[in-house]
Amino acid sequence: MSWLRIRVMYYARVLPRCVAVITVCCCLLWQGNSVAQTSDWAPIVKAALKNLDATNLDEDWYFTMTVVEKGELQIIRSDPRRGTYEKRQLLTVDGIAPDSQRLNEFHDKEVKRITDIDPDPDARGYGYMVDTQTLELIEASDGYAVFSFAPRVKMLEDSRDQLRGTLLLDSTTQRIDEIEIINTDKLSPAFSVTLDTFRLGLFFAQEQGENLLQKLESHTAGKMGFLKSFDALVIVDFSEYTRAEP
Repeated sequence: MSWLRIRVMYYARVLPRCVAVITVCCCLLWQGNSVAQTSDWAPIVKAALKNLDATNLDEDWYFTMTVVEKGELQIIRSDPRRGTYEKRQLLTVDGIAPDSQRLNEFHDKEVKRITDIDPDPDARGYGYMVDTQTLELIEASDGYAVFSFAPRVKMLEDSRDQLRGTLLLDSTTQRIDEIEIINTDKLSPAFSVTLDTFRLGLFFAQEQGENLLQKLESHTAGKMGFLKSFDALVIVDFSEYTRAEP
């Protein structure tokens, strides 16, 4: 057997092993860098979430909500000077002033919305929704950082494994631009209720030096019982912010 053939056979046996070792080392190095990068970003994300939670829209701001739901266009105006259940007022529905029945229905929804707010500040808000212990850096480039996380959503606490959250951070201003939560599998929030689609999108922008909610998108679709299907899309735009006087 020639010397050249022996060398070729040797490298044929050794080279795949070397490639495998290099591949494993690269994977371990990437994972180590990913963890290190996530830990570097975690305090910044926590501070950005704390900044969002420091603002109480109902107490600190006048603002207008434009709500598209069930084919209707609702205009709602919030005034922090009003009573607890009266701050948000329904002004028009499809350009027409609502009747007394519609106003009563809106008031009942407001009472429920406020009553359902958890009194424990550690169990509500964006800091609760985004579990920073599960934060993972996906990408950091062009002035933005994208993270995944395991979200906490009221009424869906038992389905965290079927939910995935994404957070977009402006790395220049260190402010959060977007938070999105979607389902990765079917959900069952209540008996005989199945959600095939769950999506919550929250979009923020700077207003008068504060990072305030600009848009909320909610989409749920599924079945109630064996026959009744539903597909609900709600889009809310927040505008005309004016800071309330202290």
